[in-house]
Amino acid sequence: MTTLQSKTQSCLKACSVALLAGSLFACGGSNNNSAPDPVVPDPEPTPETIDLSFMIQTHTGARLSDVTVTLDEQSAQSDVSGRVEFSPESQTSYRVRAEADGFVPQVLRVSGEQDGIMPIRMVPVKQTLPVDDIEAARTLSAVDLGARVTFPANAFVTPDGEPASGEATVQITPWDITSDELNAMPANGQATDAGGESVELISAGMITVDVHNAEGDYLQIAPNTTAEIQMDLPVASINNEPLSIGSTIPMWHFDEDQGLWIEDDSIIGTVVASATSPVGLAVYAEVSHFSTWNWDFKFENGGSINVECRLSDSTAIPCGINAGVTLDDGSVFTRNGYLPEGGSTIINMPNSATIDWYATSDTGLIGEKTTDMSADVIIELEDPSSENVVRCELPDGTGVGCSVTLTDGTETLTQSVPAGGATIVTGWDNLDENSELTWTAETPFPISVGGQQVIAEGTATSGINGDVDVALAITPIDEVEVQCLGESGVSIPCTVDITATLSDGTVFTDTDILIQDSLAVAVPAEATLLQWTAESNGAFSQNGQFVTMAGSMETSLVSSVALVLDETVVQGPAAQSIEISCINGPETSATSCDIDAFLEGNRAGYVELGEYEAVALGDSVTLEFPEGLADENEWVQVMVTGDDGSTAYTFSQYGSLTDGEMIELELQCSDAVGGVNCPQ
Repeated sequence: MTTLQSKTQSCLKACSVALLAGSLFACGGSNNNSAPDPVVPDPEPTPETIDLSFMIQTHTGARLSDVTVTLDEQSAQSDVSGRVEFSPESQTSYRVRAEADGFVPQVLRVSGEQDGIMPIRMVPVKQTLPVDDIEAARTLSAVDLGARVTFPANAFVTPDGEPASGEATVQITPWDITSDELNAMPANGQATDAGGESVELISAGMITVDVHNAEGDYLQIAPNTTAEIQMDLPVASINNEPLSIGSTIPMWHFDEDQGLWIEDDSIIGTVVASATSPVGLAVYAEVSHFSTWNWDFKFENGGSINVECRLSDSTAIPCGINAGVTLDDGSVFTRNGYLPEGGSTIINMPNSATIDWYATSDTGLIGEKTTDMSADVIIELEDPSSENVVRCELPDGTGVGCSVTLTDGTETLTQSVPAGGATIVTGWDNLDENSELTWTAETPFPISVGGQQVIAEGTATSGINGDVDVALAITPIDEVEVQCLGESGVSIPCTVDITATLSDGTVFTDTDILIQDSLAVAVPAEATLLQWTAESNGAFSQNGQFVTMAGSMETSLVSSVALVLDETVVQGPAAQSIEISCINGPETSATSCDIDAFLEGNRAGYVELGEYEAVALGDSVTLEFPEGLADENEWVQVMVTGDDGSTAYTFSQYGSLTDGEMIELELQCSDAVGGVNCPQ
């Protein structure tokens, strides 16, 4: 402030005081006897603020209202379009937290240089399991991705450190690392490694586990106690690096206070065998606390791509983007962020990938595009061609979370919708005011209605705008399709016992249920938690041994259960392969033979094991046996046919064969009924 400004303000202040006191003084005079001007401090400068906007969405892109979003210490609710706005004082970065019932909380850090809209995506909680005695040891299995959590007795403590007991709920959310669920990856994959360096991640598996007692207190694992977490791997390589049993993966937990993933180098994740994974693999770790855990590799690549949002007239505009990046091996990661007007260069990208881009402007324009990494990307934004507020309702009018598939007969879109509803927009080019949209909805997991576990489904139609209420009809779950699996994923005949806790507190049991392959087992729809125990019906081959098998797990009432028999007792060696050859007999003159091998038994029926053509006499072929064959009541039949019409066969119980055994079949001209096959 200049001296002139200071004196002018002092004068105005002095004159104002004089007028209020009923006296009149001259301000700014030169009388040496007058009092000096009072010293007035400079006013504090007005803090600079910025405008921050967020679009709150499900992981699939449906816009969420009534989500509580907290920016540092300020909180606000998202509106019906999913939008929430803040005007904070400018600073380097901000911590943003979004939370809503039925969703895993999302926390991330955003730059203070951003001055526009940014997407925040959230994934629903997948499974909530009620338990009566949280102090008991147990293994809880989720419906999805073979996820399970194992903890010992007296594993939990309350927030004040007291041992936890009694009723509790366990929420288990395994994240599908090959799907758009990764759009909601906390912190957008930003992390700090064990050395304190900032890094980005690519996930091999991610699971969120939250435990609350009946009072709603968050329960944590007790000191000096660990729990086991495991979930299936849907792909056999990550970032084009193959994985196998015994591979190790760094472990990271999500720190909500910092809004970052933190590497925990005291824990090592490992790849183990899985009976339920499509690639036979799962990720496993022992952890000392629950939060969201990640089996992750650092993602460090030299690729980059320029991305920009524009209007149809090529005018550049700022936008928020979501990019789902699929690498050549099928592994996936995402990037979420803000692009300024004129775009930006996204670094640390792969050199080869398929990228699905989704962009939103702060005025609600949207744009989508799929590209590779070969050229700059321009995403054209325009008004949505349809916009509907969608809600699924039970017969009594109660809102319920659902998965909704929308179609106009040509295009199809599937979205996750919470109980309170969501706004779903499309950018389909072929829509107009006469278009009819069809909505098909279902609850993705069983829900509790009137004390029963049910599934709910329904359909509705609408125009391209307006509210859509999908009325769901409920069907109680009164049977479960049950199958027992060996560790290799092979179906194993077994005997199963069930103990179920019902919603009224009573207990249902059923024992000695014989399952040959799979069986629909009747269970009361009132069951809330089921304990399954199973034993194999005899010994079966596994890794070159005959073993008896057993297993146990706890699940909610679901439509199907795969019981993994992972407790084994070795009974003796089992053949993994045999050698087969054919030779001429006294009456034959073949130079080669065709060999066919079959498995026969009550369980298998008649199954081909191998077929080999034109095998030279004196040569042998290797017949490899699949896992899970019984040591009794399953037979291996081998039939050979010489090129001169001669034949031979053998029939052996599988359990009598030794590994690597040579079976030599002598060709003959006469068949089993006295006929002659060889030329005269």
